[in-house]
Amino acid sequence: MSTHHQTKVISILRSLCCMLGLFVVIYVLSVGPVIAIFSYSDGYMSPDQIRLVNFLYAPLSWPVECSASYRSLFQSYVDLWLRLI
Repeated sequence: MSTHHQTKVISILRSLCCMLGLFVVIYVLSVGPVIAIFSYSDGYMSPDQIRLVNFLYAPLSWPVECSASYRSLFQSYVDLWLRLI
């Protein structure tokens, strides 16, 4: 492999890693607004939509069930969004 090709591959891998990291951060931070909107849309969401939201954010709810400190942090973040929306 040429040096130029290696540099290009490394650049692409670096970009993919950054995008994946950004996606994870956005996913984690999106839980607050989603729960706030979900809370205020009582009666406006179909059972299928409710199941989808529960499914998508289940990985973030598992630590809440296991850790009191994470639960407190999570609740504070959600409460912030409930006040903002």
